[in-house]
Amino acid sequence: MASLTMMPARGRMWLRAGFGVGVVLLVAQFLTIMPAVRSWVSGHSWADDILQDAVYLLAAALVLTRAVVVRQDRGAWLLMAAGLSFYAAGTVYWIAVVVKQDPPPYPSASDVMWLMYYPFAYAAVSRLLRARQSRISLSAWLDGLIAAACAAAVASMVFLTGFTWGGSGWSVVVSLAYPIADIVLAGVLLGAWALSGWRLERLWILLLAGMGLNTVANGIHMWETTTGMSIPGHWTDTLWTVALAVIVAAAWQSPQPTSERLPARALVGVALPAVLACVSMALLLAGSWRYDGLPRASSALAAAAITAAIVRMLLTVRAVEALADARRQARTDDLTGLPNRRLFQETLDRDLHDRDARAPLAVAIIDLDRFKEINDSFGHQLGDRLLQLVAARLACAVGTDGVLARLGGDEFGVILPGAGAERAQEIAARLLAALRLSFDLEQIALHVDASVGVAFFPDHGADCVMLMRHADSAMYIAKDDHIGVAVASTVTDLDDGRRRLATLEELRAGLDRGELILHYQPQLNLTADAVTGVEALVRWNHPERGLVYPDVFLPLAERAGLMGRLTSQVLEMAIEQCRAWRADGLKLAVAVNLSASNLQDTALPGYVADVLSRHGVPSAALHLEVTEEILMRDAARATDVLAELRAMGVRLAVDDYGTGYSSLAYLHALPVDDLKLDRAFVAHCDTDPRSAAIVKSTVELAHNLGMRMIAEGVENGAALELLRQWDCDLVQGYHLSRPQPPDRLAAWLRQRQPPTQPDHGARKPAIADR
Repeated sequence: MASLTMMPARGRMWLRAGFGVGVVLLVAQFLTIMPAVRSWVSGHSWADDILQDAVYLLAAALVLTRAVVVRQDRGAWLLMAAGLSFYAAGTVYWIAVVVKQDPPPYPSASDVMWLMYYPFAYAAVSRLLRARQSRISLSAWLDGLIAAACAAAVASMVFLTGFTWGGSGWSVVVSLAYPIADIVLAGVLLGAWALSGWRLERLWILLLAGMGLNTVANGIHMWETTTGMSIPGHWTDTLWTVALAVIVAAAWQSPQPTSERLPARALVGVALPAVLACVSMALLLAGSWRYDGLPRASSALAAAAITAAIVRMLLTVRAVEALADARRQARTDDLTGLPNRRLFQETLDRDLHDRDARAPLAVAIIDLDRFKEINDSFGHQLGDRLLQLVAARLACAVGTDGVLARLGGDEFGVILPGAGAERAQEIAARLLAALRLSFDLEQIALHVDASVGVAFFPDHGADCVMLMRHADSAMYIAKDDHIGVAVASTVTDLDDGRRRLATLEELRAGLDRGELILHYQPQLNLTADAVTGVEALVRWNHPERGLVYPDVFLPLAERAGLMGRLTSQVLEMAIEQCRAWRADGLKLAVAVNLSASNLQDTALPGYVADVLSRHGVPSAALHLEVTEEILMRDAARATDVLAELRAMGVRLAVDDYGTGYSSLAYLHALPVDDLKLDRAFVAHCDTDPRSAAIVKSTVELAHNLGMRMIAEGVENGAALELLRQWDCDLVQGYHLSRPQPPDRLAAWLRQRQPPTQPDHGARKPAIADR
C-alpha cells in the first residue's frame, strides 16, 4: 500500500504491526468456525469477547490512521472511522456491561452506538461519490434510483418479512431502526455505484463489498433472531469480521489517477439497470403469488425501481435518436445537405472492401475554378448560395449513377460504382456541361467553370486514400492545363502533386522570410533612343534550389490565394528600388505585373498610393501591366480598380496582347495607356510575313487608340530595325538585355548612357505627377 511510504519509519513499523495483528485476528475468527475450536471458545467466553473487541477496535484505529496520514479523501475516511468507532464502542460496551445484566436491557446504550454507525457510513459514501463525480447526468440519477430502490426492496423483504410490532415504544423504535438503516444502506451502496457510472475503481469496489457484507451479516442475524434459528459456527461473526477487513483494505488502497478509474463497459451500464428492474418485477410477481404478499415497503420500492427503469428506457430511446441524428449531422455537409468528406470516405471504403478486381469503379474530384475570387468580390453569403446551387445541379447531373459529396470548400467528390473509363469520362463531361450554364444570383448572372480529375479502381489504387490522391492529382493537371477533365495516369502524377504542395508550403515560408527578389529588364524608347523604363520580374531565391522562376510558383500562389501578399512585396521592392535609382540620377519608370485576382481587390489603389507616398516616387514612374485574362473574371470590377489607379497618374498597359480575347470592345472600354504585344509575334516579325503584318497593324491600332506600343521578345537587330521603321514606341528583349539584378543593371545603364543629376527632391510625395 503506497500510502505507507508517506509515514515516518517508526510510524510505518507500528502500522505494519497493526496490519499483522489484523491478519492474525481474521485467521482466528475463521478458526472459531471449526467445531473443535468452537467448543473450546464456548467454554472460555473471555477469548471470544477479546476477539470481538479487538477486531472492531483495530478496524476503527486503522481507518482513522489512514484518514490522518493521507490527505486525499480525508473527510470521507474520518467519517467512516467515526462510524466504525461508534460500532466498536457499542460492541465493547455490550460485551463488558450489557450481557452481564440479567436480563440484558433492550434497548441499551450499545444499540444507540451501533445505530450511530449508519449516518456516518451514509455520509462517507456520499463524500467519496461527490469527490469522484462532480456532475451527474439525469440518466445516471435514474440508474442510481433504480439500483437504490431495487437493493432496498430486496433488503426490506429480508429485514421486514416476519417483523412484529411487539414490545414497548422505544424497543419498537430501535427494532424498526435496524432494518430501516440496513435497507437505506443497501440502497445507498448500490445507488452510489450506479451514480459513479458503474466505475471499476478498486477503492470503490472494496468499500461497497465490505459495507455490503456487513449488511448481509446484519440480515442473517435478523433472520436468526426472527425465526429463532441460528447458523452453526458463528458465521455471522465471521462475516462481520471479513466485512471490516475489506473496509480497511479499501481505506488503504493507493489513490488511482482519474485516467485509471475505468468506467464500466457500455453493455454493463445498460444491462445492470435492466437486470435490477427485472429483479424488482420478479419481487412484485412473487409477492402477488404469495398468500401473505410482500411487505408494503418492499412493494413500493420495487415499484419505484420499475418506474425509474421505464423513464430510463424512454431517455435511452431519446439518446439513441439523438446519437443517430448526431451521426447523420457529423456525416452531412451543413451548407449543401450532401454527404461530407467523412461519409464519402466511409462509403468508398465500404465499396472497395473485398471488391472484385474485375468490377470497375471510378472516383472523380471536382474543383470550381476561381471560386475564391467570387467570394472576395461578392461576399461569402453569395458564395455560399452559389455552392448550394452548384450542389443541386451536380446532384441532378449525377443522378443514380453515383454518390455525390462535398469534400470541403468548393471541392466535390463523386463515387461512380460500375463506371469504366469511358463511362466515367462521359459523366464527368456531363457534370462540367451542367456547371457551365449560368447561375442567376441576386440579379447577377455568374458563369462557373470547374476542373475534374478521375481515377479508377484498381488501376490507380485499391484503397480510398490512393484513389483520392490520384483523382486529386489529376484534377490539378486539368486545372493547370485548362482541359476540364483529366484522367490519372501514373505514380508520377502523385509525385507532381506532392511537389506542388511542398513548393506551396515553402513559398508561404519564403514570403514570411522575404526570399523574393526582383530582376529588371530594360525597355528602350525608340524615339529617344534611351532606356526610360524597366520591367520588374520576380524571382524566388530559394535557400536550396537557388533562383526559382515565376512560371513555377505564380500559378500556385494564384490558386492558394497568395497573390495579394506576393504583389504587395513586389510593389514595395520595385518602388523602393525606383526611389534609389532616381536618387542616384537614373530616372527610370518601373513596370510591375498584376494578376487578374489583384484587380478584384478594391483596396489595391489605396495601397499603391501609400507605397508611392512613403517612398516619395511620382505616380508616373510606376507602370502596371495586366493581362487580357481580366475578361474571364469580373471585368466591371477590374475596370473600376484600373480607372482609380489611372486617375492617380499610374500608367497602365495590357500585357501579352494577342494571346487572349484581343477584343476591340474591351480595348475601347478599358482605361489603359499602352499595348504590349506578345513575344510570339515579335520574335518572328523579321522572318514571318504574317507575324510582321500583325505587328505592324497592331502598332497602327495602338496609335489610333491613343496608346503607346511596347514590343517584347526582341531577339535580334533585324527585328529591332523593323520595329523602329513601324514607329513602335518601346521595345524589350534579349537583344537589348536579359533581366538583371538592380546593381548590375545600374552599371549597364551607366555604360550605355550618362545618368542625369540625382533627384534629391524625389522624397516629396508627388502622387498626381505625370
